Amino acid sequence: MEQFKNPPEKISREFILTLEIIPDERDYKEQFIDARLKWISENDSYSPLKNFSMVDSQSEIDYFVSRQQELEQEKERYIHQRMLQLQEEIQEIQIAEPPELAISLIGPDYVVQDRIQKYREQETRKREAICHDEVQLITGRYNSLKQQCEERINQARANYQAAFRIWQEDRGQGAEGQRGRGAEEQRGKR
Repeated sequence: MEQFKNPPEKISREFILTLEIIPDERDYKEQFIDARLKWISENDSYSPLKNFSMVDSQSEIDYFVSRQQELEQEKERYIHQRMLQLQEEIQEIQIAEPPELAISLIGPDYVVQDRIQKYREQETRKREAICHDEVQLITGRYNSLKQQCEERINQARANYQAAFRIWQEDRGQGAEGQRGRGAEEQRGKR
């Protein structure tokens, strides 16, 4: 399966909120066509797939299982990326001079150093809170998408089972019909 989406360099709230369960509808539809063509070309009577409905259902299951894995990897990558960004921000806060408007740099050296330290601690807490909120947003959005995948997988499994039952019934009726005709012929000979 191809990459689902090329993520931006820095993850944004807008990017997270626009994530979709099926990022490329064309690729999604082409997967069904490819699965059908493969099934037809293999022409394997021992295949567990007996009709197009079963092929489509299995294709959908495969797609969403793969998509769930992709979503988990993306989520972990973005959280890791955001934590690295937080560390960079904290390092910047620790080495940068605070803006003059933020604190007064007038007074004894120990008082100024104490103000600078408090400013840095406050800025660090702010950045950590922002990071925490963004990680929660990332986690929530990806978990929601993974749940949607699970629902689609369950529906596809149900569709697969229904298609299999229909195939069995069609096959069973055909065999019963043959047996029925054979019994009628036997009765007719008597």
